[in-house]
Amino acid sequence: MNEWYTRQEVADLLGISKATVYHYAKQKKIIKIEDPYRLIREARYEKKEVDALAEERKRHQPTGLRPSELAKQLGVTTQRIYALIRETELPVDELPVGDERTIYSIPDETAAWIQHEIERTASSRGTRVEFYDAKLDVALYQCFRTQQGQDLRVLRNEHQEWGFYLQSRTWIPFIDGMHVYQYKAAYSIHQPNRRVRGYTDFLLPKDLHESFEFLDFVYQVWGIENIRLREQETHMALSIKSGDVGLSISVPETLTENIIKTFLELGDIVMEEGKWTLISGYRRTTFDLPNNLLDTLQGLSNEKDISMSEYVEKAIQEKFRRDEQAE
Repeated sequence: MNEWYTRQEVADLLGISKATVYHYAKQKKIIKIEDPYRLIREARYEKKEVDALAEERKRHQPTGLRPSELAKQLGVTTQRIYALIRETELPVDELPVGDERTIYSIPDETAAWIQHEIERTASSRGTRVEFYDAKLDVALYQCFRTQQGQDLRVLRNEHQEWGFYLQSRTWIPFIDGMHVYQYKAAYSIHQPNRRVRGYTDFLLPKDLHESFEFLDFVYQVWGIENIRLREQETHMALSIKSGDVGLSISVPETLTENIIKTFLELGDIVMEEGKWTLISGYRRTTFDLPNNLLDTLQGLSNEKDISMSEYVEKAIQEKFRRDEQAE
């Protein structure tokens, strides 16, 4: 058995780059086997020191979640997790990986606090990452069709993986559904991005077939670019950019005006033949604020990964609640 490793083997064992292996040798963390006559094409490193360093790293390897893993679990951006790490005084483990980067590991207590903060400061509307996967180009509850013509809906399982549940409750991963079973999307979920003039909010009960028909209709007419969707235990909270939209498809007969208006949560809708007008439940207003206060608001809203309007709305609502509790 060899008593040495190549540079690539050292990099793989220690989880570092090949350039960092070179620096480790210069720093005497590992020992490079001298080859003054250049008889060996690739540099070699003594096995004993590399194994000892790998074992030490294994013993001290944090067991918590990486920021990217926690972000995926909570449906937010990794930048949002890093912003919250900077806010908290709770511990976050840091493990240097070579000379150029650090791995962060979030212990359970800190992860629980981050989750609470995200839930506490969450926008009242869903974010795109909650209902759309850009890599797979698939949206929550999007309708797919089997080769036999059976309709299936895209779901996420308890591990936040995309796929399909069959009637037998058999789980089919999304990639298998597409490439093994040849499931096909029943419609496109993309439309041109419209300017935001506010949102009209709907609440769709999951126990109504019409709710999913309406969502199919919305995906086709507005596309994922112009909506937000947040899954709740018994409902789907759907927000659509307000304004006029020409209907590119016919409205299903089961979606009567009465049914659709029962879904309305905030705002209004005017339904004309070939065109709908969605009216926002918000009214635009203007405040004059000092520049330094505006800069502070911008910074705070960026850290919360929400707009300034949403941040101010939440702050005012919390102030009203505190005043009511104090009375």
